[in-house]
Amino acid sequence: MKTFRLVVLVLIYGLCTLALLPSAESGVSPWYEEGIASWYTSDPDGPLTANGERFDPNALSAAHKSLPFGTVVRVHDKSTGLQVDVRINDRGPYVDGRIIDLTPAAARVIQMYERGISPVTLEIVYEPKVPESQYNRPGDTGWYKIQLGAFSNTRRVYELYSKLHDLGFKPAVEIIDERLLRLSIRWIPEDEKDASLKILSSLGFPDVLLRGEEFPY
Repeated sequence: MKTFRLVVLVLIYGLCTLALLPSAESGVSPWYEEGIASWYTSDPDGPLTANGERFDPNALSAAHKSLPFGTVVRVHDKSTGLQVDVRINDRGPYVDGRIIDLTPAAARVIQMYERGISPVTLEIVYEPKVPESQYNRPGDTGWYKIQLGAFSNTRRVYELYSKLHDLGFKPAVEIIDERLLRLSIRWIPEDEKDASLKILSSLGFPDVLLRGEEFPY
């Protein structure tokens, strides 16, 4: 078994150049959205938001249907001219015409707490490269790990590893049961998931295992 491990290490890690993991980036987006804002609250015990954090009515945060968790949105109240920056950590609102649910604290900043709802314009101030989630489920973090399978042929794994690396993927190999090699590709971003699955299918891997993956800060 020691010889097997040594061969694996030499073939997979000694002969291939390791790719660097992507780093988190930020940037300003020209994205805008118009609609109705509302505010919401929850039980005093502070239930979990959609990204796994405790709901805090005093935080400047909000719920949005699709923006990545951790995105900071500038909410412009069209009635008062006031604005507030909020961080997206929840999902909603699920009422037609409403585009964002603010915490009570955020609603008070733009003076819409008493009114309940108000017409607003949303502008992205910051969007994280990796969505901020407390969970490790597909879609929560925005990163995926795709398991291709387990192999007993070391040379075959090396050939696949090299091909995947040359295609720009970040392959990884694990030894399982002291005799098999599990081959995966890691750190697939949300916007490259479908294209990656098509490439893998063309390489002879139509059936793969897709898992969510936390990014190692």
